[in-house]
Amino acid sequence: MSDERATTARKVADLRARVARVRELLPADVATFVARRTEGEALILNLFLALQCASDLALHAVAARGLGVPADARSAFDALVRAGVLTPDLGRRLAAAVGLRNRIAHEYGTLDLTLVFEAASDDLGDLLALAAAVLASAPADA
Repeated sequence: MSDERATTARKVADLRARVARVRELLPADVATFVARRTEGEALILNLFLALQCASDLALHAVAARGLGVPADARSAFDALVRAGVLTPDLGRRLAAAVGLRNRIAHEYGTLDLTLVFEAASDDLGDLLALAAAVLASAPADA
């Protein structure tokens, strides 16, 4: 396995592990999520890390494919859309996920917990779809 493929595989494994941890911590309803602060904070941390893993994977995929130097993670998702790795709809949703990652990082004290719960409940599949798309389109070993 090439270094690039090994790096991609490690990043995908990290992303999948974080998504699994978020799912493990996710309670059945938002009221329980809000009421159980410690578990909620663990979920938020793992969601943040999953979103960061997705950004890292996208940036790595852009570099590995020689698609330029994106200014930020949103630009990396755009480059993967232009290269046909991601669908435009998935790219748009992943770019929005960067916004959630930024809100978690910078607005923790005022974070909308309902929004976080909804993202953890409804949007983790997008992160896994990114992983699958990057793996499926990975350049062959030289």
